[in-house]
Amino acid sequence: MIKRFKCDLSPELTTCLKLSDKDRSDCCRIQDPIPNDGECFMKDIGNELSKLYRRHERMFVKRRRIMEMALPIRRRCRYVPKCPCQFSKNIEIVRADQPSYTRTEQLALPTVRRLLNRRQLAISTGDTIGESILNRLLRYSYLSLYSRLMNIQPLKKPVKKKKTTKRQKARQNKFFAKMAVPKVVPKPPKLERQAKEISPGRLKKLSRPKRYMEEVKPQWELTETMRQYKPTKRIKIMAKHHDRENVHINESPEKVAPNALTYKPSARIKEMSQPLTMHEANTVPVDIKENPFAIAPNALKYKASSRMKELAEPKEFENTHIRENPFAISPAALKAKATPRLIELAKPKGG
Repeated sequence: MIKRFKCDLSPELTTCLKLSDKDRSDCCRIQDPIPNDGECFMKDIGNELSKLYRRHERMFVKRRRIMEMALPIRRRCRYVPKCPCQFSKNIEIVRADQPSYTRTEQLALPTVRRLLNRRQLAISTGDTIGESILNRLLRYSYLSLYSRLMNIQPLKKPVKKKKTTKRQKARQNKFFAKMAVPKVVPKPPKLERQAKEISPGRLKKLSRPKRYMEEVKPQWELTETMRQYKPTKRIKIMAKHHDRENVHINESPEKVAPNALTYKPSARIKEMSQPLTMHEANTVPVDIKENPFAIAPNALKYKASSRMKELAEPKEFENTHIRENPFAISPAALKAKATPRLIELAKPKGG
């Protein structure tokens, strides 16, 4: 049996203060004792506490080890009543549902959506006390200034939707089947170009400058690791020069193949091996010609046309650069009047 303190508010012991507890030796005497009819409220408080204990028991898994560990090692009084003489100011009782008028108090009220969500949770868990508190807060939030400005309305019972008839379902299915068919994408029309017309997109693409990436080779340097490098045996073998025979050099170039010596050319090959003779001038080389300035016989027989004769005659051009009277003055220059600026410029310098 666990020993309980007088201040331990539990279902077995409803209250910690009784009428006989008005005399306290550790502090001053209580001037206003608990009235005789004050114990009538203790029963209601005990009932509320018993409800809380029952809720607490339902919320946790009852295991023997957990319940043993939940008991405190050093049990102390949960609430020690203090004497009012220790406070310098008077104790004022403030109502819990005091109306709020200031802007700060109005803005400090919780949002209606959050309260409705918490209220729904309290109803589902069977928390009547929490539901009553949330109802009070909801009343304040609904009647606040900012909720009225936002036109927040209380929740309404949702209207049940009517069941669709067979005719409506058939109509819906017909509409869904129509909408499920994919649309045919129209083909873009072909561009009609006129003769010698160039595509503007092609011109724009060709007008863009080409980008050339300049390859910057780093300057070669003989590093310290390269100086101290020691090649392996395999690298030394691969670094040796191989002497190979040059198959492209013929040691005896004057040697003729035996097939070429015994070959007999045909009449056609002999004919093709002779040089072409177009006319008598090509039969003899230029260096051996008797008269290199001789005129070709075809040129002597050629008859010139009238147009060729006209073009062959020299033309006389009038020389426009030489004047007949170079000292003549034009009539416009004689009629011209000199401006003051011209007169000033005509004066000799340093005069």
